[in-house]
Amino acid sequence: MARSRRLKIPVEDKVRVVLSVLSGEMSAAEAARRRGVSTASVGKRKQTFLEAGTKALDEIPSGPAGAQGTPEQRRLRMENEQLKLALAEAMVQLRVWQHGAALVDQVPSLTSKP
Repeated sequence: MARSRRLKIPVEDKVRVVLSVLSGEMSAAEAARRRGVSTASVGKRKQTFLEAGTKALDEIPSGPAGAQGTPEQRRLRMENEQLKLALAEAMVQLRVWQHGAALVDQVPSLTSKP
């Protein structure tokens, strides 16, 4: 059975490295050299860290979870309402176009003779 050569790096160390790269204390290449990992690995950790932070800061409706549901449920309800509004607007546009298409035969063309 082959053993993995990779060392398990504690999460705290990964966070420290990413924060030092983000703050400009050291470059990704320097951080990779110091930790004995590839530059791509440091870059991937940095990207993962930033994506997780962005997701955590994504707009979550405020208020108690109680009767309104969890923050995720409230976010989904808000998204659902926005999609309903977008669909209603699209339906109105479609009806306007359909009504206009029905009237197009009643409009004389510029080349028709009276």
